[in-house]
Amino acid sequence: MIDERATLVAARNGDQAAFGTLVHAYQRRAYAAAYSFVGNRDDALELAQEGFVRAYKAMSRFDTQMPFYPWLYRIIKNACLNHLKKKRRRGEYSLDSMMQSGFDAVHKGRDPKEAAQLEDLKRSIVQAMDRLTADQQEILRLRHFLEMSYAEIADCLDIPAGTVMSRLHAARKRLRKVIEEEHQELANV
Repeated sequence: MIDERATLVAARNGDQAAFGTLVHAYQRRAYAAAYSFVGNRDDALELAQEGFVRAYKAMSRFDTQMPFYPWLYRIIKNACLNHLKKKRRRGEYSLDSMMQSGFDAVHKGRDPKEAAQLEDLKRSIVQAMDRLTADQQEILRLRHFLEMSYAEIADCLDIPAGTVMSRLHAARKRLRKVIEEEHQELANV
């Protein structure tokens, strides 16, 4: 554990080693956040690094009384959204991006039928997520893929914790409905 407040003050005052301590402390979370948006390992690594560079350049404007990660998350989110806009304009968007993650690694000892069912479920979730709004996708990613607490989500999105709970409930409800609709469509084929 680091003394975040002291490290932030030092980094804000230009101490590169202190900022390096912040990078070391948050690099995995930064990568996970970027990956949750872009679904590509190389792009996520680059965007996480870009987020740290932008944060370093903006440290003089950072309020050291606030937690660092929510601020960094917003920087990474903006970098990822800009990256995705550019890719869409160039026609590089992939619907299978989440299927390429380590999350989909084959579990040892699982029988082939169970593995196939799990793959079908994952594919259904990915397709259903694509039908949600960007806000619904984000709040589900933060809670279920990045495993953030309600308080951390509230900080990252700059909303009250109660709003996090209500948005999360609505997003889960919508996701469930979309998955049920897709299964109904398949049953009617």
